Formats: sequence, C-alpha cells, structure tokens
Amino acid sequence: MRLNVSSCRYCSSPVVPGTDLCERHTGEAGRLLFQPKRAGYRDPAYWRARRLAIRRAVGRCEACGARLAHRPDGKVVCQTHHVDGDPAHNDPANLLVCCLTCHSGSRHPT
Repeated sequence: MRLNVSSCRYCSSPVVPGTDLCERHTGEAGRLLFQPKRAGYRDPAYWRARRLAIRRAVGRCEACGARLAHRPDGKVVCQTHHVDGDPAHNDPANLLVCCLTCHSGSRHPT
C-alpha cells in the first residue's frame, strides 16, 4: 500500500509527481541545499585549480607516486584531494592529485 504524499518531507510545498520532495528539494539543487560544502565543486575556480594541480603532478599520484591512468580520449584518470578538507578552498597548493586507490581511502593521502 503506497501513501499518497502531497507535501514535501522538508517543507509544506507540493511535491513533484513520483517523489516525496518539492521542486526546491529535488535534484542537484536539493542536494546542495542539504550538503552546502559540495557546492565548491561547481565553482570554476576549482576546475582551474584542478587543471593546474594535474599539470604539476606530471602524470603521477602525489600521494603514492604511482603513474596515473589515461582514458581513451587522453585525459588523466585521477581525483583531487583537498588537503585542508575544505572543498571551497580551491588553491592549487591545497589540492593533492591522487590515484583512485589513494583517494578512495585504501591508501590515505597525506
């Protein structure tokens, strides 16, 4: 038996059909509303700093030294770790280029 939900679980606004959330709380906008630290990854400054950090790494993981993989289109497969833990601090010096193993937590970036 499915309950007919007519108002958002976070506010009293009408829900988007098929969900229990209103227009404001669905999708990327809703996720960023409840996880505001993630908004830093949408900042163009982050992407500029990330490109500079990848160039600085010269194809190697800065945590373990392993050679980074490349996609068929030539782009490097890597993740960037914010050293201070603040996704809004997008200075290239604060970004550590990591292989997927290091950034996933199997090996912890320093």
